[in-house]
Amino acid sequence: MLKAYGVMILTMFLWGINLSLLKLLVLDIPPLVMQGTRIFLAGITLFLILFVMRKQVVYKEMPWKFVLLATLLGVIAHHSLLATGVQQTSAVKASLILGLAPLITAIIAVATRATSLTKLRFTGFVIGFLGIAIAVVDDVSAVTAFVLGDVYVLGSIIVQAFSFFIIRRITLTIPPLVLTAYMLTIGSMVMIMYNLVITPESFTAFSGLNGELWAVFLFSAIFATAVGHSLFNSMIKKIGTAETAIFNNLSTIFALIGAVVILGEQMHLSQIFGCLLIIIGVLIGTGGVEEWIRKRKQKLSEAVVKA
Repeated sequence: MLKAYGVMILTMFLWGINLSLLKLLVLDIPPLVMQGTRIFLAGITLFLILFVMRKQVVYKEMPWKFVLLATLLGVIAHHSLLATGVQQTSAVKASLILGLAPLITAIIAVATRATSLTKLRFTGFVIGFLGIAIAVVDDVSAVTAFVLGDVYVLGSIIVQAFSFFIIRRITLTIPPLVLTAYMLTIGSMVMIMYNLVITPESFTAFSGLNGELWAVFLFSAIFATAVGHSLFNSMIKKIGTAETAIFNNLSTIFALIGAVVILGEQMHLSQIFGCLLIIIGVLIGTGGVEEWIRKRKQKLSEAVVKA
């Protein structure tokens, strides 16, 4: 289990740092165009890895219906709604709403009986969200005004949450790496074709990128998206949907660190306190605290018996 937790921490590091990298990219590339091309490169990278490893990529009983549904929800709808929403709302509100993702996933998981969470572990999800709220919100008045972009961002995490459950079902049939390759490639091709029809001139933005931004683009596509999504989907299969989702909170910590290191922003005391709450929430939400309590009680019981 410790190995799985280590993989999730690495994934959240990649995703958290990626947020700062995306902020650099959208200054020069339209969001939807950047998302489509970046995800397409990630999908092709995974197929190349599979070919080099000589892994099977076509299965006789391929669950195409579920693969396409997961792609529609987890790639096309999620990234399109998110990109549109971020353009229409503030970064602070977008971060706060995205922080609801693990909690919403947990609620769906319990409601659909996909997993069972104790009250203590569910409390961990709530504490994690409170930590995110404290970490990203400096001015309460900045998050009280409602705009349509908020609905888009909320919609993006709801459709993504449902995609997690479909992904878990699919990975019982085909390997997570193969599924991720298909999802990213198919979903990004739809996004690219849409942009070619609506705003073909927007692709000329790539001609003006310097070497540094190309490096950022490649790192984001290959490591944050290709590697990150593959690891995440493999952990959905291994440790569960809600159990994997709680780790999303850690990406906020790495995003704040990335903002300080990459974008030169300052970290405040409230953000440090919020990060501590996030860590506590993850420890409780994953069952780590319950496991510690169980072992503690077991040792006490054994000590009493020996006495």
